[in-house]
Formats: sequence, structure tokens, C-alpha cells
Amino acid sequence: MEKVKMIIFATALFGACKVAAQTVTVDGEFRPRVEVRDGFNQPLLKTENPLVVAMQRTRLGVSFQTGLLSTKLTIQDARTYGETATTSEASTTNSSTTIFEAWADMVLIPGGSVRIGRQALKYDDGRLFNSPAWSNTGTSHDMALIKYAINNFQANAGFAYNNTTAGKSETYYTPVCPYRYMGFLWMNKVLAKNLSLSLIGVDEGVQDTSGTAGNTANYKKVNMYHTYTYGGYLSYGTTSTPLSLALTYYHQSGKSSTGKTMNASLAAAKLGWNPSTYLNLGIGCDLFSGDDNTNDGTQHNFKKLYGTNHSFNGYMEYWTTPPTQGLGDYYLIASGKTTSNLEWEVAGHLFKSMKDVKYASDKAGKSLGSELDLTLKYKMNEWANVQGGYSVYFTTKEVKYLKLKNASADIYTPQWCYVMLTITPAYLKNLFTNNKK
Repeated sequence: MEKVKMIIFATALFGACKVAAQTVTVDGEFRPRVEVRDGFNQPLLKTENPLVVAMQRTRLGVSFQTGLLSTKLTIQDARTYGETATTSEASTTNSSTTIFEAWADMVLIPGGSVRIGRQALKYDDGRLFNSPAWSNTGTSHDMALIKYAINNFQANAGFAYNNTTAGKSETYYTPVCPYRYMGFLWMNKVLAKNLSLSLIGVDEGVQDTSGTAGNTANYKKVNMYHTYTYGGYLSYGTTSTPLSLALTYYHQSGKSSTGKTMNASLAAAKLGWNPSTYLNLGIGCDLFSGDDNTNDGTQHNFKKLYGTNHSFNGYMEYWTTPPTQGLGDYYLIASGKTTSNLEWEVAGHLFKSMKDVKYASDKAGKSLGSELDLTLKYKMNEWANVQGGYSVYFTTKEVKYLKLKNASADIYTPQWCYVMLTITPAYLKNLFTNNKK
């Protein structure tokens, strides 16, 4: 009887696939970028010279979709110009050609599916999980993702477990990936028109490094500390509404990889106003908790996860990792369109630490300077756009101490500019309907 049921189910499934439309898409991306780094990420000493660097990300993607199955395969090459020899005789290279995405998504029940394989994640405003467009390599995870959506409710549950190699017995995990185990649950509910609430909880199993004493060869057990990140994201408004609001709060507890007790938080708020279709204004702040005592066994500075670094806290990326003393970012943004193809943005940031930075035996302060970011983006056609930007950072003694360990360092005024071309050709997009009898 059970065999008969299985045959009936398999026949029905095959029949559904047979008549379903199938979409096959082949697309690509060519994205070269040239940067002039004269104090990018940290001040440049006057004994040093600014750097001009060119890099490129290239992707080739193939996706397939039918009624019950969708798959995606993306091959990616990320390199800095010049790191690969001009001939094939070179024995080493720093370029990275990898599988960026390779997953299959299967429908199991109405509204529910499971996606297994290497995949990019993006939730809410991208602070915890995102595949940043700016990054030359992007971020993806090897995991299983269970998805469910009905009416105005969505839920995703993800699970990942990593090993250095497929060995025969348990060994210490060399942290190629920041976590050894990860599980998370994300839920989103539309509460009213243009108003939605997301809740998320993340459990990271991080390899215990406190007991290894630098000797991992004899560390045969799976000893993990667990860091828990949980909180919510409330958003109101769309690009068509005059006002928008985003509120974020995440807290961290558990243990760090060194065994410290985690007690940290991130709070953020952003208010937007769109007075016209050609102008957007925004004001907001990001607040990362900080430590004033690193020897008390508790970590109060927030551990950033796998979100977008470049989109927050200034384009010069001085604080992609918040300082131990915490970070406050208070900013104003104006953006808009001059024409239908030309977009611009001006952003100003004022940075402060949450705890005093002691940059001399008798001197301390909280000022972390300020930053001005200017960006232009021109859409050339449906498959190409060019983007450029200029940023300048105004430092303080606290910044020089945190970045260079020398509050009196003789530096240039930090500046950074870039030009980036993005070409996204669609090689193939065909819809096939198999209705043969």
C-alpha cells in the first residue's frame, strides 16, 4: 500500500513538472574599479605614498526555474590587476576564482521550500546578513535554508556546520569561515500598509580558542562557545511615501571565541523625507556599545556579523570594525536625481566613541572625527552604469591613536576617490513550456 502511494505521488509530481514552464537565464557581470587610496581605512603617514589600485569582479551565472524547483550557479573571479602574471608559467597567484553561489531550492509544501548549497543571504537593511554589492568578493554561506511564506508573513531558518577538511576524526577547525556552526531564525510580518516588523535570532558556534594555547594539533574535541545575536527591525515607508522610518536594535549574549561573556548592543534609527521625486533627505544615527575595561571578562563592544560594511558608518571604512570603546555615528544624507539617468548623493558623518579613548597618559577623549562622502552614478543603458566618488576624513588625536597607535603622527588629510564601471549582460533568457503528451 505504501508503495502504491509513493508511485501515485511520484506520478503526480512528474506530471506537474512536465507541464510547468521552465525559465533558463544566463547572465554575467564585469565590474572593474580604480581607486586612489590616500588614507583609506586609516591615515597615511607623510613618509608613505598614496596607492592607485585597480581591481575587477567578474561573474557568470546560470539560473533555472520551474514550478517546483529553482537552481542557481554563479562562478566568480575577483582579482587585483597585476597580481596574476601575464603568462601561464606563474606558479602562484592571489586572485580568487570560486563558486560564489551553487544552490537548489525545492518546494516541499504550499508556501514552503528548502534551499541547500552555497548561497547569499540578505535580510532587512543588511546589517547582520547581506551580500554586499560593493565588496569585490561578496559574501555567501554553505548551508541549508528552510523558507515559508503565507499572506503577509515570512519565516526563514538557516543551518550551517563547517569543517576544515573531510577527515577521519575530529580536529580543530581552522577558522576559514568565522563560525563553525550557525543557526538562525528570521521572521517578518507586514503589520499595516508600508509598515513591517522583522525579528531575528542568530546562534554562532565559534571555535574555542582559549584552551588551545597556540597548539591546535592536540585539540581533538568539538569545543565551541556560542554567541547569540537577537533583535528586530521596524520599517515604515517606501520610495513613493514622503516619510520613512527605520529602527534597529540587536543585543548580543553568550560567549566570545576567547571565552568572554558577551553583553553588547547595536541600536540605529533613520528618518527619511522625500519632498520630491528628485530629492531624498535622511538623518540618523548608529550606536555601538563599547568597553572601558577589557580585563573584566565581559565584552561590551558589538561583534559585527555578515552584513554590508561599506553602506554604513562612512564610505572610507574607518569603522567597519567598531573600536573597543564603541562607536556613535551621527549622519545626514541628501540624494536624488538630476536627470532620469544621473543620480547623486552627499553624506556627512560625525563620529564619537561611546567610552573615552585614552591616547596619552593624562589625556582622553571621545571625538573620532568626521567624514564627507560624495557619489555620482550614471546609467548608460540597461546593461551598463558608471559610478564615481570622493571622500575626505577629518581626523583627531583619538583617531590617530586608534589607527596608528600614535596620537601625534604626522599624516596627510585622508582622502579617497574611485571610478567603477558595472556591465551586466543577459546572454540568455528563454521560457520553455513542456506540454508534450
